[in-house]
Amino acid sequence: MLKIAICDDDQAILLSYKKRIKTIFESKHVEVTISEYTAGSKLIKDCANDPYDLIFLDIDMPEMPGFEVAEGINRVSEDSIIIFVTSEEQLVYRSLRYSPFRFIRKTHFVAELSEAIVSFLSLYNKRSKTQLFTCMNGEMIAANIKEIIFIESDKHKVTVYMKQREIITKAKISELEDSLKESGFIRVHVGYLINMKYIYSIERTEIILMDETSIPLSRRRTEQVKQEFQKYIRSEIV
Repeated sequence: MLKIAICDDDQAILLSYKKRIKTIFESKHVEVTISEYTAGSKLIKDCANDPYDLIFLDIDMPEMPGFEVAEGINRVSEDSIIIFVTSEEQLVYRSLRYSPFRFIRKTHFVAELSEAIVSFLSLYNKRSKTQLFTCMNGEMIAANIKEIIFIESDKHKVTVYMKQREIITKAKISELEDSLKESGFIRVHVGYLINMKYIYSIERTEIILMDETSIPLSRRRTEQVKQEFQKYIRSEIV
């Protein structure tokens, strides 16, 4: 679950932003918790104890200007991603020194919010153990890599089999192989990509998973699969 904070001195704006942000994340099937702040000093203090994944930060605030808040956040939490929100567009260049991820104009908040969140999810996917999938209907789902058991490609249909759900995605299995190979996945057949975490045994023509699912094993890939699986087991033991 992603942790998100919104900081703005206007309580009505906070509630409006929270509703819109939550709606977009829900449409992407991403669970979030959203905290509201009217004072930057309190946000910095909380970030030091339990950092947020994403922070929407107003620049023009009376208690502590947004730039000072961003500087404080960067000191205590290197991984928190900041999106500045302001009605003063001329401040965009000054904001760059604080390494914001995005700069959203309040007058264009609705139009610019969705793109910012999609871009954030893409970055978060690269930083963390999640994989972003684009579904056939255009929805984007951030899936926990540990929950992916195997991926099957059948003609033009690619299905991601997880512990609790299945995802049908537009991605090609070759693309997923490239993005997941560093996370313990191996191509065992032209139509199958397996998370080695769930392999129970490697037989002559098939691979048996922990739940007894049988996956076909390509003859020409057999030795490579065995070698990679042995490396994976050794790395897990260490």
